[in-house]
Amino acid sequence: MRQKILRRRFTSEQEYRNFREGLHRSLREVLANHISKKGDLEQDLTMLEIAINEAINNAFKYAQNKIEPSVILSIYIFDPNILFIRVKDNGSGFKADQVLAKVDALEKSEEDDWEWGESGRGIFIMEAVMDKVRYNAKGNSVVLLKTLS
Repeated sequence: MRQKILRRRFTSEQEYRNFREGLHRSLREVLANHISKKGDLEQDLTMLEIAINEAINNAFKYAQNKIEPSVILSIYIFDPNILFIRVKDNGSGFKADQVLAKVDALEKSEEDDWEWGESGRGIFIMEAVMDKVRYNAKGNSVVLLKTLS
């Protein structure tokens, strides 16, 4: 079973920022209905919002070469408690395998040696928050999966 929570297209980062309160309400409702430990709701909500924000920010970064950038956010619940989030842009994508290799190398290094710069930090955050993070071959779509319990 698949339950659609929301699907929204954004053409600017400002449009997304204006929608964030609506996203917050939608995610709060999903978590309230699907997690058993209600005490964790606020922390889980905050972390999900951070992961989604990172995905959206990355999407706009790589879609910016388009005259009319477009980022689509889709959120579903798959049965019974899998949160599915897809962020897709109309840009040329990025070389996910290269960035993921950098993130993997940084994870294995000493924390003091981490120098994120402009690349990889958002991916690291998404991977820390979500159970699974998957990219398409083109590098213009990311799927975030989280088991709600």
